[in-house]
Amino acid sequence: MNIRLTGTPDELREACARLGEVFELRELSEPYRNRGASKLYRVYVDVDLPTAGTSPSTSASPPPLRIARRELK
Repeated sequence: MNIRLTGTPDELREACARLGEVFELRELSEPYRNRGASKLYRVYVDVDLPTAGTSPSTSASPPPLRIARRELK
């Protein structure tokens, strides 16, 4: 499944961490700044439902969400 998240950098970090508790995270995009004067960002998360032999807590974690400081103005 593909999920798009929109929020502040802190909200996105927390949301990605919480998704990892429920789903198997396969991929996490780089953050993209929303258009216009918005101070929000968006990320795209690719997830799988846990199977009988796996659990989200044992699956590999995606890389940490990094947002360049110059973009946080």
